[in-house]
Amino acid sequence: MRVRATVRPLLRDATDFKIPPIKVELDVNINSYPSETSLPRLWIRSSLSAIESTGGGIHPKFYDAIRNSSHKGNNPIETVLWHFVHRYLRRNADFEKVKRLRFQVGDEVLANVGNWEHGTVVAIWDEGFPYRIHLHDIGQDVHAPCDMDDVIKAPPKMPSNLNNSLDDDDDDSWPEEAKISQASWMEDMRNWKNAYEFSKNSPEKELFDKTFQSNKWINPKVNKWLCDGCCNTPDFVQEISPNIFSFQLFTTDFCNAIISEYERCETLASQTKQLRIVRPNSMNNYGAIMKNIGFQSLIDIMQDEILAPIAAALFPIVGAELTEQHCFLVRYAPGEDLGLDMHVDESDITFNVCLGKEFTGAGLQFCGMLGSPDHRHQSLRYKHSVGQCVVHLGAQRHGADDIVTGERINLISWNRNKVWRRSSGYMGPMYQLDYKREAGPPDLVCLSKTHDVDWETYCGPREGGRSFPWCPPDFARHVSDDMPTKEEI
Repeated sequence: MRVRATVRPLLRDATDFKIPPIKVELDVNINSYPSETSLPRLWIRSSLSAIESTGGGIHPKFYDAIRNSSHKGNNPIETVLWHFVHRYLRRNADFEKVKRLRFQVGDEVLANVGNWEHGTVVAIWDEGFPYRIHLHDIGQDVHAPCDMDDVIKAPPKMPSNLNNSLDDDDDDSWPEEAKISQASWMEDMRNWKNAYEFSKNSPEKELFDKTFQSNKWINPKVNKWLCDGCCNTPDFVQEISPNIFSFQLFTTDFCNAIISEYERCETLASQTKQLRIVRPNSMNNYGAIMKNIGFQSLIDIMQDEILAPIAAALFPIVGAELTEQHCFLVRYAPGEDLGLDMHVDESDITFNVCLGKEFTGAGLQFCGMLGSPDHRHQSLRYKHSVGQCVVHLGAQRHGADDIVTGERINLISWNRNKVWRRSSGYMGPMYQLDYKREAGPPDLVCLSKTHDVDWETYCGPREGGRSFPWCPPDFARHVSDDMPTKEEI
């Protein structure tokens, strides 16, 4: 059984901005509940720096520490939630205290870049980081993510100006592994502060309410289906290729409001170094992560109330529940990002909605599923239109054609299902445990310069950009005496 809850951190010190609620989910073993020896496992659904590489999980010592704690709730669920709020999230939240840094511009320091390097502080609170340090021997500048001794410290015989008072905790016996790290907490504080500063004077006030204006913002057919309880097969959806669906999701008013707010944030970030736009991922150099510009509440409501029911209807197994998400904007324009190489998403189900503007080119090419015989065979070329959503499995290979004219901005939501990710259906192709041999030579449009080991066989030298060739694994690669040479292509 799974139980969902929303909590707020208990701040030791006042802040001038509001920390958003944190969504969690608890896995409860109903066969042993309410035994205190079998505690529910807590998963963090909201995006926190400390859990980005753990799929939302918490260190096992958290549960060991709970068993040794004197505090017990009315039941194991309350006990786990209390310790999550009062112990795991208990850090000094006074952002103003953090601003009183130990070092000033011109101070000599040691910076941890894998090993300790001598450097000089050349800027403080630069691009949201407490320090920018010039490394003497390397000759480069680096940022220190936080003001802590395991990241930046004084050289021998040089005392720090202030004691770092951020590591204190009311419960001295509570182990460090059982609470969020100070570095992660400060990164989240910077992100929350950043989001608050972006959104506090927005003219689009409705976007930051705690309700989603469904009557104004989404297709009436979608809204009616949701209001009717999502019981029937959604008749507003068209399956345009196997397991690829399309439908009108957002109204023009909503699309324009999101674009207007995003462009306002880009302008603010260009005017002050205290605010920074966090780009979507390693593939896109333009756009923004939605939560970092103030849209955490909006995307949480959108996932739970709109996307999750649609995902469950279209993909009953993979989309049975959505437990995490990464939601972001991408922007394509001549002179910026033009298109996107073939790839699969770090998601289980992807919703991709075109917000605007006017453009030519910039279609979306779809190929097969990861690990399937047709993985690199073309299945569909999709044409974007404003407000239209395309939904597909994250393991479906796809890429964006180059834009020719104009500007395209899309809202993309990567959704994950932690239960699906424990299954053989997910782990088989992802970890190459169940990976089928290709049925034939790949279609050229489906080749990835970044990921495919045989790119040079079909397309010639890799020129520019990063490459991490791994696909397909040797045992799954199509082999033929008739394989074309570069000259024949």
